[in-house]
Amino acid sequence: MITAVMFVIFLLIGVSIVGICAWCHSGKEEYQEGMILGVHVPEEAAADEEVRTLTRSHKKKLKRFQLLNLAAAVLIPGGFFINMAVSVLLWVIWLLQYCVVLIAFMTGSMRRMYRVKVKRQWFQPDTHPAVMVDTRVSAMADHFPVPWQWHLPTLAGGLLLWAVPRTREMLSASFVGWVFGGTCVFLPLVFLCLHLSLGGRKNQVYSQDSTVNEQVNRLEKRGWTAALTAADYASFGAGLYLCLRLVCGGRLYSWDYVVYSAVDLLGAAAVVTAILLIQQRRRRLLSRDTQPLVTDDDEYWKNGWYSNPNDRRLFVQDRICSTNYTLNMSHPAARWWVAAGCGICAVAVVACIVIIVMLDDLAHASVQMTVSGSTVTVEASFYHCTFSAEEIESAELVDDLPDEEFRRTNGASTDQVALGYYEGEETGDAMLFVIRGEKPLLRIDLPDKTVFLNSAEEGQTEMWYEMLCRPQEGEGDSPS
Repeated sequence: MITAVMFVIFLLIGVSIVGICAWCHSGKEEYQEGMILGVHVPEEAAADEEVRTLTRSHKKKLKRFQLLNLAAAVLIPGGFFINMAVSVLLWVIWLLQYCVVLIAFMTGSMRRMYRVKVKRQWFQPDTHPAVMVDTRVSAMADHFPVPWQWHLPTLAGGLLLWAVPRTREMLSASFVGWVFGGTCVFLPLVFLCLHLSLGGRKNQVYSQDSTVNEQVNRLEKRGWTAALTAADYASFGAGLYLCLRLVCGGRLYSWDYVVYSAVDLLGAAAVVTAILLIQQRRRRLLSRDTQPLVTDDDEYWKNGWYSNPNDRRLFVQDRICSTNYTLNMSHPAARWWVAAGCGICAVAVVACIVIIVMLDDLAHASVQMTVSGSTVTVEASFYHCTFSAEEIESAELVDDLPDEEFRRTNGASTDQVALGYYEGEETGDAMLFVIRGEKPLLRIDLPDKTVFLNSAEEGQTEMWYEMLCRPQEGEGDSPS
């Protein structure tokens, strides 16, 4: 069940990313907003033979690149049914490759187009400066975004989870509780910061007509902030559901994660919808503009990225994809942002490798029990338990775990094994070294916990039981 859920999630994310990027980067080879491939040129440049050859080649290669990556986005998650750990690593590497190659491809096309512009001397005379202010639009800018206060209820709800003693105790009792309880506070803060950042940015001037500037800026700010608000409530609702299930039910099942993923994807759908609608309506508004603002700041974009030492902004609207923001590489802080991005990518790959090692170890985990003198050691994968034979209050062979809820506190649970520290509703503290589907189980009751273990090898569990009973039988005190 978990494998199927992961397959659907990664499939939807991958296909969505490729689809959104394909939409946002499409049509750049055509003349729109006074540019071809992100370079300002006169409208008649579209008929130039060298430009037509460049744009045809760009369109053909981009289409092939997008189709190949769409196929990868569909096929790689299918590997989850064979080896989830390796497939997750391949998916992360594919995503990094897709982003890097797409940026490099678009940058290369822009640079080639700029060389054609220099060759043809298509520079605009008497142009306006790159940064302009429309005072009429600036005066009404506060009315464009959705009010940021809409994020306060989710933030207050997340804090309330930790303020109530009962929920705080239940959430802090397990790693899963810490993770999802923490996201109910962390994500509303992230969405609030993004909302304030996007809603408070300076208005862009696209036209000499203030009405056009008003419409485009209202569209972008309201669309983005509305999407962020919807994503905030969706992610909070999904996290709150799991937290309440932990508090009320004590453990989570596979279908709980299905519900969580479905609700959380509603927020992702809101963001995707916003990107597509903003792009579509922005193009429509600007295509109808009869008084476009003639600019020519391509000198700062000639390398394929923005580098303007006279611009104090760190982030500027991307030339190729207007829904993105890019760094001003002349800003002193830009290199730190680039280094941080590379570091995050490296950490993601290393984390995937670590997860692969851990999951592979769990997938091939075998339970071992050894008796050395009076010391008994049980171990499997990363978990072990050591106790003295004298501590054993009772030992018996059982067909299955007790019919009660076992909540994982510090352990691992897959379709094949259940290992580590658990807490049963009636049993209390327990350590599980259980290969699922194998019978019988050996139950060992100790003063402070109960240990359950079994083996995939025929007759091995019964042999362990005899090993525990034999020394004590000589003393006349056999575990029951």
